[in-house]
Amino acid sequence: MKYRLLFVIIFLMYKGFSQDFEARQTPTIESKIIYKDGTTEIGMLWLASSAFRPRIKKEKKSGSRKIDFKKVDKIITNPDSENQRVFQYLNHNNGKFKLFVELIYLDEISIYIGSENNGTDLFYSEYDRETMSEKFSRMKFDKIGTKTMKNSDTLELPNGKKMPVPIRYSYYYGSSFSMASANSPVFQYYILKKGEDKLALVEKNKRFLK
Repeated sequence: MKYRLLFVIIFLMYKGFSQDFEARQTPTIESKIIYKDGTTEIGMLWLASSAFRPRIKKEKKSGSRKIDFKKVDKIITNPDSENQRVFQYLNHNNGKFKLFVELIYLDEISIYIGSENNGTDLFYSEYDRETMSEKFSRMKFDKIGTKTMKNSDTLELPNGKKMPVPIRYSYYYGSSFSMASANSPVFQYYILKKGEDKLALVEKNKRFLK
């Protein structure tokens, strides 16, 4: 009886671990890749561990191959749809390495958004990739009205209009007693003047952010 109970416990722990790992998997997104030489490619894009190691495959069940991000001009996810998003690898005036950023406003002064980590939070920001352990932590607090934490910004554009930035998910990473802690992705904003090739970091709530 003890051995059967031990087996059940180990099985449940293994199952929970495997589900946790599976839930954190990075999905493939239909994308159009525009290269600097003018050529284009359409396929399922996948950012496994970093935005600087993109992989693409023609079909979901086919094998993937690595893309050299230095040759990429633009990445357009969900092309020709209402959910289309544009990503680029651009230089900035505060370092020598390129940044993976999303174009959210195009004009004489364009606005980009980037994340502090390897870019996967930004690329997958519309996906809830909460792990099983995080779900269990959150469920403990759902009964008392605590929901998954999300954050959103509203941009005050140079033309005077307001534009909401899509909600970004945050994830619980632990809980104790009556408190839960969450790891919220940190996003930064940049501007790019027409004719220039380097982004400039903008302080939050300083120019066009509310």
